[in-house]
Amino acid sequence: MMTTGEMDGLEYRLKRSDRKSMGISIERNGAVMVKIPHQAGLNDIEKFISEKKVWIYQKLAKKKALNRERPKREFVNGQGFLYLGKSYRLRFIDDAGTGSGKPPKAAPLRLWHGYFELAESEKANARERFIAWYKKQIKRRLKERIPRYDKRIGVTVKDIRILDLGHRWASCGRNGVINFNWRSVMAPIWVFDYILVHEMVHLIERAHSDRFRNLVSRIMPDYEEHELWLSENGAELDL
Repeated sequence: MMTTGEMDGLEYRLKRSDRKSMGISIERNGAVMVKIPHQAGLNDIEKFISEKKVWIYQKLAKKKALNRERPKREFVNGQGFLYLGKSYRLRFIDDAGTGSGKPPKAAPLRLWHGYFELAESEKANARERFIAWYKKQIKRRLKERIPRYDKRIGVTVKDIRILDLGHRWASCGRNGVINFNWRSVMAPIWVFDYILVHEMVHLIERAHSDRFRNLVSRIMPDYEEHELWLSENGAELDL
């Protein structure tokens, strides 16, 4: 059950569940989520929020600053673009492959000898070419990574869809389908794996419950470090 509340100018969402203790999280969109047991009263809730108010405002200020720090990437020679946590510079080549040492392959964009190489004739379509390349890499990586976790978690991923999910890194669809944000493969591989495990566990437990956290922790005991990395660096994962 989800409701909203306000205390001293601080708006929050209230989620009641079978949990035993209260908790607060700051969602990716900046919403304050207060998670409480079903039996918690208003006085207890407000006391808890009051005790956490400094922490909440610190997190909100940090989130606001991070959301302002959008990458200022231009599709020009020398600009860096992320892949699996590393930055690779872009260089344009003519359609004959000048400067690369070998003719370009069929794909207009490739990662070659530590550089992203893009055909000069595709400069106007650079962003679309990068997105298409990232989508292809996600599918390749997921084919490698899913077998590492599916039996340990006890689920079967029936299909993967690569989409533009905005502020969400992934989402759990129905019937064993997982949706991935094409930006996710810009993150380091251990963060990429966390996003995958997070959604695979959602195939068992839809809510972010204690059971969900325990299941994720069983596979990745340090998952909170991965969450923190995304919170602090997620704004950089974009074009």
